[in-house]
Amino acid sequence: MSHLLGNVSGGFSVLLLDFLAWRLMGPALARLRSLFRAILFLALTFVLFSSGMSPLSPPEVTEGKLHHLFAQGLELVWWLQGAQLVTVLLDFAILPAWWRRERLFRDLLRALVFLAAALASIAYVLELPIRGLLATSGAVAIILGLAIQSTLNDVFSGLVLNATEPFKLGDWIAIDDVEGQVAETNWRATSLLTGQGNLVVVPNSVAAKAKIVNHNEPSQIHGINVTLEISPEIRPARVLEALERAASSASDILAIPKPTVNVRKAKTDSIEYEIVCYVDALGKKATARNALFDLSHRHLASVGIDLRPLSVRYMGGVMSDHRARLLRGVAMFRQLDDAEFEVLDQALVRKEFESGDVIYALHEQDQASAQALYIIASGVVRVTSVQQKAEIELRRLAPGDAIGHSAILSGAGYPSVATALTAVVVYCLDRSNLTPVIQRRPELGRQMCRWLVDNHRTDGAFVAVPANQPSTEAGMFGWLKEGMHRLHDLVV
Repeated sequence: MSHLLGNVSGGFSVLLLDFLAWRLMGPALARLRSLFRAILFLALTFVLFSSGMSPLSPPEVTEGKLHHLFAQGLELVWWLQGAQLVTVLLDFAILPAWWRRERLFRDLLRALVFLAAALASIAYVLELPIRGLLATSGAVAIILGLAIQSTLNDVFSGLVLNATEPFKLGDWIAIDDVEGQVAETNWRATSLLTGQGNLVVVPNSVAAKAKIVNHNEPSQIHGINVTLEISPEIRPARVLEALERAASSASDILAIPKPTVNVRKAKTDSIEYEIVCYVDALGKKATARNALFDLSHRHLASVGIDLRPLSVRYMGGVMSDHRARLLRGVAMFRQLDDAEFEVLDQALVRKEFESGDVIYALHEQDQASAQALYIIASGVVRVTSVQQKAEIELRRLAPGDAIGHSAILSGAGYPSVATALTAVVVYCLDRSNLTPVIQRRPELGRQMCRWLVDNHRTDGAFVAVPANQPSTEAGMFGWLKEGMHRLHDLVV
């Protein structure tokens, strides 16, 4: 009797250690915890069999009812511990890695394993009739099924979603009007983290019936569409050509599949146009979409089409001030007054280039062409540079962009070549036309030099600083100012 009591006490000591391992070893030590609990399960098995007990039969009836109750408890817990060990082995040793990410299937499998262990323990340890229990449980299941019908609908819808896999954890999806990143999917619902940082819980029954759009599939191509409404008074061919140029001038847009522009539908007071193009990363969609709207506005303006409220009657006159608007759009000239803008506007020279023509190159034989500012009026221009014996595309220029800022200001250029991708119209401003303005107000020249220092890698204002010059902002500013004094004959 004392021997059996000692073995029962040993069994409960093993269970205490198992409880402590479950509570104290966190998720970071999951594998070590599982191994330790497996060893404790073997220890519990040894304790049971060494004391003459077997989980496959009820414990012997003894005079001590409390001892008998403890022995039954140990055998029941053995079955539950065994079920736990089986689920761990299935997770880490038998089933594939993706299974561990599917919480719904894991929970259902665990439930089935523990249900089988519970039925076995009732049959072997407690010797209760399983048939009667199953009949009773069937009736209870019907009652519970009617009571939790909506929850069961979510569960079975979750099974369908996990089997068909329309999305996975981390995907950015849209379920009807709800859009966000899949943060969790379980037996009842799918949780989405929206762009505003809110967590939206969508029941699986709703998701299974809804239209699901997975923005992560296919993984290398992500579509963007931009829709614009233009006045029906404007010929569609002009609009389509301008929008095609807008799509081709966006740097993040993929060349294959080729961007498409089409008339979507005609309304009473407008014609709706759509640009469809693609990027290679989901994170580029917002930036590329914003750039497309800006480029569409600029390319449409370059052919005399303004995006305007359609309720306002079109009065024309867009092209009459288009050249002036291009000049005022050059960021380096923002400090000029109206009179100075008028002087430079009169000096602009219109030039036309066919596709493939070189518009600007640093080492041109014509010195005047090399020391000039080129403002893109229409078309698409590709700016390239040779780096490590390979041609690299630096950026694409659209209407309103300019190149040659440092050349016209200080005579310094950048080792780049600007080539027309389409038929291009530019307005050229020679440095000799800027000289009187800077001579009259030298502080303007210093402000332009400061702008170049702050933006020498943006807006097309590329500057190549010689190796013998300091790379600091102060050193670059002094070098540009010295070149400006020399080029425009300023008195130091």
